[in-house]
Amino acid sequence: MSKKYDYFDALSKMAKFSCDISNYFDEVVNNFDPSTISSKITEMHLIEHAADEQRHEIVNTLAKDFLPPIEQEDIANLASKIDDVVDCIDDVIQHLYIYNVSELLPECKVFSALIQKSCDSIYRISLEFARFRKSTTIQKDIVITNDIESQGDRLYAETMRRIFTSDMEIRDIFIWERLITSFEACFDYCEDVAELFESAIMKNS
Repeated sequence: MSKKYDYFDALSKMAKFSCDISNYFDEVVNNFDPSTISSKITEMHLIEHAADEQRHEIVNTLAKDFLPPIEQEDIANLASKIDDVVDCIDDVIQHLYIYNVSELLPECKVFSALIQKSCDSIYRISLEFARFRKSTTIQKDIVITNDIESQGDRLYAETMRRIFTSDMEIRDIFIWERLITSFEACFDYCEDVAELFESAIMKNS
């Protein structure tokens, strides 16, 4: 008899990829060197590709499984949305390369640290998800993720105001408006994941 596929473990692996890429991105931001961005993109793509492969495995297994441990839709949505988090972080470094950014705004380090914390909280939720009926920490981490998203919104507003009230060249304003919006989107995706976990718990309890 074949071993039952462990969806909870698979989702945890996906969440771990979000931590891996956020940790790597934080290292890039804190040791920013425009001359190495191309090679960093290649390395981050390996993480992004691994996350894609894991998502495909989950979805393909789910399509043939008549009795998953929770509703199929919840598993599929969680896998897709966690993959969006990984893609979103990957997109930020892509934009740094596309726009040929030579120097980062100081706020980038704050954004990156918050994204890292948000991915960490998502990962902790995923590790507890298999025992969601008894977990005493999932709700706390959902709240933490929501709080980080609120901090990200405030940082986004403050940074955008600083950009638009500065004496930056129009070209640079355009670039940083796009980049800061990309940073902020990462918080939204993480919050979406937390809300999907919360919804799945309510529906399957």
